[in-house]
Amino acid sequence: MTVLYVLIAIAVFFVLLTAAELVHLLRQKPLPDLPDDTEREKYSLNINGKSFADLYLFLCGKQTEPSLSEEEVYSLLLKQAEYMNCRFDCADFRAQMLFKIYKDCGEKLTPECKALIKNTFLNFKYSMDEPGDDSMCYWSENHQLLFAVSEYLAGQEWQNEVFTNDGKSGEEHRKKALSKIRIWMQQRFDYGFSEYLSNNYLAEDIAPMANFIAYSKDEKAIEQMKIVMDILWLDVALNSVNNRFVSVSSRMYGNNKAANCIGNSIQSAMNVLWGKEAAEKLLSDPDIPEAEKTLIRASLAKKPNHIVLCFTDIVEKGLYTLPKAVKDIALSDETFVSKMSCGLSPDDMVSENLVGQSDSQIMAQTGAETFTNPQVIRNTLEYLKKNKLYTNKFLNYFRFLNLTIFKCINWEKFAARYSIMPHGIALGRGNVYTYRNAHYSLSTDVCKTVGVCGAQDHVWSANIAEALTLFTTHPAGGGNGKYGASPGYWVGNGRRPMSVQHENVNITVYKLPQKKRLGERAVCDITHAYMPRDLYDEFELDGNRVFARKNGVFVALFSDGILEYKPYNPDSAKGLLKGRVLPKNSSLENGFDLCRKGGEYHCYITELSDSDAETFEEFKQRIKQNQIVFTNGCVSYDTKCGEIYVSYDGNFTVGGNAAQVVFDRYDSVFCKAKRADKTIRVTTPSHSLMLDFGHGLRISQ
Repeated sequence: MTVLYVLIAIAVFFVLLTAAELVHLLRQKPLPDLPDDTEREKYSLNINGKSFADLYLFLCGKQTEPSLSEEEVYSLLLKQAEYMNCRFDCADFRAQMLFKIYKDCGEKLTPECKALIKNTFLNFKYSMDEPGDDSMCYWSENHQLLFAVSEYLAGQEWQNEVFTNDGKSGEEHRKKALSKIRIWMQQRFDYGFSEYLSNNYLAEDIAPMANFIAYSKDEKAIEQMKIVMDILWLDVALNSVNNRFVSVSSRMYGNNKAANCIGNSIQSAMNVLWGKEAAEKLLSDPDIPEAEKTLIRASLAKKPNHIVLCFTDIVEKGLYTLPKAVKDIALSDETFVSKMSCGLSPDDMVSENLVGQSDSQIMAQTGAETFTNPQVIRNTLEYLKKNKLYTNKFLNYFRFLNLTIFKCINWEKFAARYSIMPHGIALGRGNVYTYRNAHYSLSTDVCKTVGVCGAQDHVWSANIAEALTLFTTHPAGGGNGKYGASPGYWVGNGRRPMSVQHENVNITVYKLPQKKRLGERAVCDITHAYMPRDLYDEFELDGNRVFARKNGVFVALFSDGILEYKPYNPDSAKGLLKGRVLPKNSSLENGFDLCRKGGEYHCYITELSDSDAETFEEFKQRIKQNQIVFTNGCVSYDTKCGEIYVSYDGNFTVGGNAAQVVFDRYDSVFCKAKRADKTIRVTTPSHSLMLDFGHGLRISQ
């Protein structure tokens, strides 16, 4: 009996302890990540209709209109300084132009303006291991560099000043930040970008890269940064077509997927590198309709915002010159296949000794957004606790895992046993297959961790025209609502499919969830294709089959079940376009959300062709004769480029032979390199490029 009383007492103790800890944790509210709606104007990027980018261009004499008064200059700078002082998320975005204005426009600034900028940088918080609570995101790949470059440049500029947040000198901050910048560059050279091929987040990389090139005094590090910049643009060149960049990616939002002309955040950067030559070729083509040429001109005229302007400025000043070999690839009309691997999977982190508490380990892990996966979960908890990060809104939910009652849980085994929703936040390793010709590109993230919840991944993408792409997703959530969420109806996937590609054919197989996973509130029983019928020149929907034409590009899409358009939903359209507006005379109101409902598996086959290969009628007749077999999550498709077989459980063959699904760093006619090679060589018929990161050598011929 005594033993029973002891056990009851222990149980009561732990219940009371847990209750007390829960009350304490629930009272610790996370700090806000953004200003509330009533304060947005206080921190705006605009004043009287004049933007932050306009401010720089006016001060440095690149444009006289719109002009800004001395009062407007100070007020607009103050808005950015106050945003940084409040440590709202993405304050590091604003820091790039703020520092650039200080360096390039100092003669035009009043002493009051210069002091404002200087004090803002001296008082800022630059990393997770510094004191202070806030909800800034420091850890993702782009933020790592944004914060580190801001810290480095501020430390270099004010070496002997005391930085008030931690009491360290500028020189101490410079050295600390340079170490992180070198780690970031080395990891990009060895493994590629974790936020790979993101036409949204690459914009946030090129700004700090450009500022480092422009203002650093470390000559070798500058050359190394140029090498990483070359790699970034090599990736874009291989996976874009006709100055349009909508590829597969580990991180994209609805508008980034829907159309180059509304979602490509690096369009203005591409324009200064190769856009004019690409446009001249297309605008002189008599087969391209005038409506498409109007869109091409509009994309070419797009002005950089305050982020991208940091990059376009160093190009215009000759501080960075794109290698000719990379430009050749971007402008090529040749048909080619590019295979490349990007980023790090959780298993890669283990094999490369990148799980631990050192800067290089934490940067690799968190840069790839890998937090709850069994390989890293204990490391995550240790780092968050050590650096007191539980008040951060993005990380706040981890605080509950430190309850005393959970101390005996083996979190590695728990995370391995349960495929919880947060596992899908990890960006993972992409094996990207791209087929490109003079008219279109088709890309697939081949066989990427099938069945997990996908946060922001874009698994396959057809890049058809300036205002038109094609892709499918399985919505996260219940299938109604969450239209602009991430993950949500259009962004990411409720369950990531098995998706493969061979030449101009993609096959994607979804397995619909039967129950919710930990962290999910709902699951849905539909998959859908983004196919705005009014944006095509010709469009035919017949049961489970679609034939469509846009300019000289032909599309065939098949499903293993009936395809039907959902009634037009303006909230769904807004969530997809993310506030952007489609070009004039383009509408989604006649149907854009083509759905397949019910069942266990949903299978899609997509084949593209073009007017150089055949007429649209010939294309339709050829496709109709192809043999297609759908069987319980398996697809067999026999077409011009070969017999392709795919099953949801991982089988992928072409012509009866197992297809390659794990790629080298680069594998194309232009470039072949292994992961972590010491050098990368790029060759075109006219030019060559050799990149040696360790020695800081880039030889372009």
